[in-house]
Amino acid sequence: MPKTVDHEVRREELLEAVWRVVARDGLEGATIRGMAQETGWSVGVLAHYFKDKDDILVSAVDLALQRIEARWESQLSGLRGLSALRSLVLDNLPLDAERELETKFLMNYWSRAIRDRERVPRPARRGPELIDRLIELIREAQQDGEIDAGRSPEDIAEMLLGLIDGFSLHSLLDPGRLTRERQARLIEAELDRLTCEANGVAAGRDVSTQRVRRH
Repeated sequence: MPKTVDHEVRREELLEAVWRVVARDGLEGATIRGMAQETGWSVGVLAHYFKDKDDILVSAVDLALQRIEARWESQLSGLRGLSALRSLVLDNLPLDAERELETKFLMNYWSRAIRDRERVPRPARRGPELIDRLIELIREAQQDGEIDAGRSPEDIAEMLLGLIDGFSLHSLLDPGRLTRERQARLIEAELDRLTCEANGVAAGRDVSTQRVRRH
């Protein structure tokens, strides 16, 4: 009896192999033949699922973003404010093998998009923009008194995004210097600083209130 093939599962397995090839060899070194060899299937199998190399790459980006979005939804469930913000920022750093592979693959793809903006196809599915999620959670933390409400949530979000992107890049360039543990520690220190700022503002308000009452 012929074996039943789950085409969606096979398609995702193919795209996961594309992540590995691009992360290892870069976009220029990632050939369709090399992708096929990584999966253990033939070039013909890839041709059955995808039109060409661009279709393969865009599909691989789409799947990566879908996986990231699903992970966010799972990890942020039941969290809000500063706790959710901490979880989201740390989740977007290459702190384990899965996220390191995602980072290597996506950085290779976006570097191509920067070099050849007009001709590089963009994925149809981008998922929720990270900057929008950060702003939303920062506003929650401000409402909860965890972050100074006087600061622009957009500015804080851009600063955190800069840390995410900078740490991600430099940890790949020099993992011995910017280890996973150090990345997490530095993020925690920055979030602590934001909390201390909020506490300092609150303390200042309390002192001012007490002075008014004394008068």
